[in-house]
Amino acid sequence: MAIPLIRTAARLGLCVVTAIAVCPLVPASAAAGGSADLVVPRDHPTIQAAVDAAAPGDRISVRPGVYREQVVIGKSLSITGSGDGKTTIQAPQTLTPGEDGANSIVEIHNGAKVSLSKLAVSGPGSGTCDSGALGTGIRVLGGASLDLGHAAVTHITDTPAAPCFRSAHGLLIGDLPTGTGSATIHDTKITGYQGAGVVVLNEGSTATIERSTVTGHPTLSTDGIEFVAGAVGRVVKSTISGNECREPDPGCGTDFFNEFQHAGIVGDAPGTVVEHNRIVGNQVGIYVAGTGLTIGGNDLRKNSYVGMALQDGSFTLRKDRISGGVHGVAVIASAVDTDAVLDGVKITQTSGAPVQTFECCGFTATATVKP
Repeated sequence: MAIPLIRTAARLGLCVVTAIAVCPLVPASAAAGGSADLVVPRDHPTIQAAVDAAAPGDRISVRPGVYREQVVIGKSLSITGSGDGKTTIQAPQTLTPGEDGANSIVEIHNGAKVSLSKLAVSGPGSGTCDSGALGTGIRVLGGASLDLGHAAVTHITDTPAAPCFRSAHGLLIGDLPTGTGSATIHDTKITGYQGAGVVVLNEGSTATIERSTVTGHPTLSTDGIEFVAGAVGRVVKSTISGNECREPDPGCGTDFFNEFQHAGIVGDAPGTVVEHNRIVGNQVGIYVAGTGLTIGGNDLRKNSYVGMALQDGSFTLRKDRISGGVHGVAVIASAVDTDAVLDGVKITQTSGAPVQTFECCGFTATATVKP
């Protein structure tokens, strides 16, 4: 049986898939004590030099320019650029591995609460699948949290771009087998990644993604947003597109039990919310497993295999709109009896049955459609 959650863990080289309390990014005590304002390059020539010199709670402003460096942050700070088209943190020629042993352009760790805004984080990396591969654009681990807003994460690939093992995700949040991270991503563009746009790992890790755009690589197989190994998240009012099998991929196909499918959004933890998104041009728009997820009000179009795949659990969909593809909704039973209620879901222009059940291994799949 092959489902994206297992595939993701294998690609990361890992063993295996709530509402987020938004904490102040600058502690009140620091603000009361008079946090400093540092300007790059006026006060320090690089962003990393400013981070090293800053005290927790300080603010760093970055003037327009391309800053070819890795940035490692282990203290609570805010870093503000001059706009994602003006201020760019660019992958340097040689990358140094971070705490997880992989290469990231920006790493946030040590429980730091960090705000990044009005800037771009960009590859490509100069490594290859065999040596020096770019792991992630932004890495959040060690209990750290990130607020990323009005920003861009782009061209997160190796040179040349290729389907490399453990490479290269736009953002990677949390860790396995232990470790957590959290993020709020808003008003941000995540494009041109080589692996997945956003991956959130491990029970206790969380992410909220809102009013953002996540777009797959034009020539590589990608996934959009993945909540893995019990990670929980919210995806709302965002656009997720272009996550498909692209280069020759012999493991990819329409058989939910024996082949892989690339998806816009993947999740399996109770409490995950997927609402009011536009999900277009993926192989599977939304692929979820388990019970206790909230799904509704999404607009899914031209997802080539199926708009939504619901596997091994109990599901209720409310007022989603699905058009195109082979099936609108697939209900899949492979490990437990599975049931789905479609409440006010509109499905049009599919080439096959609007709602299709798939059963394996003695388990049953049922769908109830309500007007």
